[in-house]
Amino acid sequence: MKDELTFYACDTRTLEEKILVRDMIEGTELAGHLERLGQHLGTLYFNHVSIGDIFRKMEEIWGSPFRFLLGQGERRLEPGGPVTYCGRQIPSELGEFSHHINETQKLIKKRDRSEAEQARLDKWLKFEEESGLSKHDPDALETLRKYLDKFRSRTPELISVYTRW
Repeated sequence: MKDELTFYACDTRTLEEKILVRDMIEGTELAGHLERLGQHLGTLYFNHVSIGDIFRKMEEIWGSPFRFLLGQGERRLEPGGPVTYCGRQIPSELGEFSHHINETQKLIKKRDRSEAEQARLDKWLKFEEESGLSKHDPDALETLRKYLDKFRSRTPELISVYTRW
């Protein structure tokens, strides 16, 4: 399964008065309206590994709500699915996700690990092996961290669009 993560900037008024109202009336997905009325900030995808799988594993390991980035959870915007999911993001919270990605990278390099750290690392390494992440996209964590860091200082509404096909 392929997927991608896109960010859009959109002021609150446009989002709530133009996009969400239109979606309720027409029943269309948000992503197309964001493309026309929002500012496209960037899209990220990997050729062999699913971004959604990476974020779900990160959430399992660290407990942070990475599902928000996938347009799931309390901040999702409707209508969504089955292909595209949108969610409101709080730019400053992207730092938390970036921090956990960075911590995973540090754990991989660290020599003396505690028992809890080793358990986290074992889960991650098993995922890397099963998904082929280390073989096909070895720099995926660094790429994800840099991608999220780019949007941490955004001031208008930040909307993530997670698309899978």
